[in-house]
Formats: sequence, structure tokens, C-alpha cells
Amino acid sequence: MNYRQYNAPPATLWDHQACIDPGKLAVGHFVSRLDRPWSESPFLLEGVLIESYADKAWIAQNCAWVIIDLKRSRNTFRPAPYASATGFLEVLDKKPASHPIHALRRSKVDRRTLRQSLVGYSDLSRQARKLLSAFADNRSLDIPSAREAVSGLSVALSKNLSAMVWLTRIKHKDQYTAEHCINVAILSMGLAHALEWPKEEVESAGLTGLLHDLGKMKVDQAILNKPGRLTPEEFDHLKTHSRLGYDLLKEDDSVSSEIKQAVLYHHERPDGRGYPAGLGEARIPPMAALVAVVDAYDAITSHRVYDAARSHHEALSILWQQKGTQFSQPMVEAFIQFMGWVTPGTLVRLNNGDTAVVLQAKLGQRLKPVVQLLVKSDEGEYLTSEVVDLASSSVQTEATTTDGSIYIAEVLPDGHEGIDLKSLSFALV
Repeated sequence: MNYRQYNAPPATLWDHQACIDPGKLAVGHFVSRLDRPWSESPFLLEGVLIESYADKAWIAQNCAWVIIDLKRSRNTFRPAPYASATGFLEVLDKKPASHPIHALRRSKVDRRTLRQSLVGYSDLSRQARKLLSAFADNRSLDIPSAREAVSGLSVALSKNLSAMVWLTRIKHKDQYTAEHCINVAILSMGLAHALEWPKEEVESAGLTGLLHDLGKMKVDQAILNKPGRLTPEEFDHLKTHSRLGYDLLKEDDSVSSEIKQAVLYHHERPDGRGYPAGLGEARIPPMAALVAVVDAYDAITSHRVYDAARSHHEALSILWQQKGTQFSQPMVEAFIQFMGWVTPGTLVRLNNGDTAVVLQAKLGQRLKPVVQLLVKSDEGEYLTSEVVDLASSSVQTEATTTDGSIYIAEVLPDGHEGIDLKSLSFALV
């Protein structure tokens, strides 16, 4: 799948918004977002009230979907939602607030929890780099130390889940492979816990995430790091990484068969078009199905040599579009519930133009989490400013709703405009 060419609508919307087919747009609707940058449209402002059939016709001919804001519309008729967007709100609200799947909405990240979590994260980072280096150099793998690091991280995850998820958003293009393995380990444990798997299974999910891409150290690195489109032969070569990782682990008695099978089959698909065996939905092990979803999410939201990072919303939309074909539908739905509309560490742009980072996402307050505002210095570096609970804040500006409320207008990719979450971590209130 070519994620770079995939243009998907946002995962969820505020109650007064609707993602619709442009053909259902009516005169009097206020369009707050297009499926493309506003600079590619004939409209001067970011947001337009449809007052002529010419405006409506341009959007219908050039856009796959649009978002309308009924609070700012003269015509308040709500058309049926765009088919690909249907279902996100239902998925996010399926479980009661007390369920483990909503754990991210019950904790707030701050300087203390980040410092505590950095200990386990740093240990796992060292283990990931040791494993990758050992495999590349044909040395034996220190699986017991890796397992110990994962176990320690599991404890940190149960205490400081928000902080651990924040750390998965610290990404560097030149450290992709190691950071990807760490992030997949953390998010796999989080999802396994949200699914109420036993403690040993949660830790196995973490170790699988850490080991799942080891085989990439044995493929041609020029192909792995190629910035352009791969040829069919090059893609077939990269597909061997899951088998190479499995072959390394299959004789290691310290690694369970469940983990080995998940490493081998994490690119299998429910529609039977995956690799290496084309298993189909009924035969894909649950651990492999879980890691497949987390693996794809972190890849899409990361900076890679052949693609820029996509936002949290874009990644969830892609997973949603491919549920039941490329990814397990139950796993995709569970992952969306676990991650939510935004997560701690998500960079956002508010409707008054401010840039902020999410500190706490609250259940039922998708557009109005607790955020820390970011301001750009004269040198162009983003610095932390005040903490704002958007659910209880209001200010009158032309950009806000009629009641003066402030909310998230756009979810930004990790690393937007060079914002360094690692530096911000030590400046949080």
C-alpha cells in the first residue's frame, strides 16, 4: 500500500461538524476543511460559506470529501456522512469510561511522569540498538536483557501510560529503525493491556514489538533506504525481512513460539494478500494481528526516507479504510478506541491560530483536551507557554465559534516545523 498517495478524511469530528460527499454540499453550508490545502483552491480564506453554484461546482469537481461546520452555516441541513468516515464516533464510544481501553483519557503527562518514564524508555532504547547491531554483525542476541527491559517498561506503562505514549512521538528521521521498534513495543503493550490480555501476554506483545523488524538489518540497506518507489523485485526483497527475523529466533528457546510466529506473520492480511504465507484472517495469530496495526500506525506517523510523517488522524483514517482487508477489523477498532481522538504529545493547531501540544485527552472532549501552548521565539524555536484546559476556556476572536470557545482545528504531524518534543519534555509545567 502506498501511504504517500492515500488521501483520507479525519477520524472523528466535533458534533456540529460533518464530513460529507461534495456532491451533497448545498448553498448556505460553511466548508471548514477541504481534502487538500486551501492554497490549491480558488478561495482566499481557510473556510468558505458556499454562496454560489460556481463555488459548489468547483468543490464537487475537485474534492473527494469536505467538512462542513453547521454552527457557521446558514443552511443547517446535515447531509448523510461521507461513507468512509461513518463509524469512527461509534468506535470511540463503545466501551464504558472505566474500561482499560480508555486509560489514556484518565492520566495527564507532566514533567515528573516524563522523567520517570524516560528511565524505562532509555533502557529499552539501549536494548533495541544492541539487538539491531548484534543481528547486523551476526552476533548472538541478548534476549534475556531485552525481556528484562520490556518487563520494566511494562511497570512504567501501567503507572505513566500518558508519558510513555508521549515518548513514542519523539522521532528522528536518521534513527527510524531503532525508534520504530521501541515505539511498536510500547504501543503494542498499551493495546494488549487495553484488550485486557494477561500480564505475561502484555509483556510478550512488547517483546514482539521490539523484535518484529530485526530482519530488516539483513536486507539490502540501499533498497531499505531508497527514497523513491521500489521496483517489484526490490519490494519482494524487502518482504524477506519477516522470514529473516524468524529464522534468527526460531532456534532460541528463550523466545516463545507465539513471539516467533508474530515476527514471521506480522505482514499477513485478512484478505489473504499478505506475506510470507498469504494466511487469511482465520489463520493469522492474534499477536501478529495486533503488531501489524501498531507497526503500520507508527510507520505512517514517522519520518521516513521516502515519505513525510502523517498526522495521528491521517494514520487512523488509513487503518480504518483498510480494516478487514489489510488489517484485522477488531484490532483496528480496539486501537482507535485506545489511542482516541488525540493522544498526549500530539501537536495541534487551535481555531484561534495558536500551536499547542496535548497534555491530556479527556473522554467526551475530543476537540477540547488540556494543552500547553507553544510560542515561536525570535530564533524560530518553539517554547512552552501556558497550560489551557480547552473544555473550560473561551476567548472572543474571529476564528472561534459564536460562543467564543477554543478547540482543535487541525491535528499536526509529529515534528511539525521542527518542534522537538524531547526538548519540550523538560519544560512542561
